[in-house]
Amino acid sequence: MKLTLTFYPKYQPSITLTVVYVPELDNAGMRPYLHVSSNTAYVDWENFKIFNNTDIKAKKEAFQRLQRID
Repeated sequence: MKLTLTFYPKYQPSITLTVVYVPELDNAGMRPYLHVSSNTAYVDWENFKIFNNTDIKAKKEAFQRLQRID
């Protein structure tokens, strides 16, 4: 599953983030990660549910927890 979000930080350009659910991350013990150059997050089911809800604060917190990969 995949979804696209757009964040509008104050006084900064908007950020479009693609979030992809990767079932293998559910049991692999790996952290969800963000591929920085493509602005794509690869996440487990728990994090996908966070990005797919309406709680902006929870989305920001989940975004901060993503492991960055260049």
